[in-house]
Amino acid sequence: MRVLHDRALAEEIVQEVFLRLWNDPEKFDPGRGSLRAYVMATVHSRAIDVVRAESSRRAREQRHDRLDPQPGYDLEREIVDLTVAEQLRVALEQLSDDERSAIELAYFGGHSYREVATLLEQPEGTVKSRIRVGLRRLRDSLVESGITSSWTES
Repeated sequence: MRVLHDRALAEEIVQEVFLRLWNDPEKFDPGRGSLRAYVMATVHSRAIDVVRAESSRRAREQRHDRLDPQPGYDLEREIVDLTVAEQLRVALEQLSDDERSAIELAYFGGHSYREVATLLEQPEGTVKSRIRVGLRRLRDSLVESGITSSWTES
């Protein structure tokens, strides 16, 4: 599974993990598995951390940009964005608690299907179905409310 789409960043993470292992070799416990499995799991975990940190940084920048408008600030676009956000909130409220929880963890929390299933203590297939059905209902609700941008059509 590919987590990063930037080869240089992926190489940097691998180097960082090897350097950590070199400096702190007792972190590896051969009783728990092979060195290869340990390195792969550590690199994967670190890559996910980097992706989440980047996502958080972008969200912070967007919040800052909204709170501190620049000369190119588009008030009309901001009003449309706020209207869409409100319609999305209303549409989310119309979902079942199970669908809403799964979608919030996956899309707003950045968790994989497997992580969502673990967090909700439900089978992975059930979580996938709830997300799929919930997203379909969200799309239908947003289209019904007049929001018909290309991201709601599929």
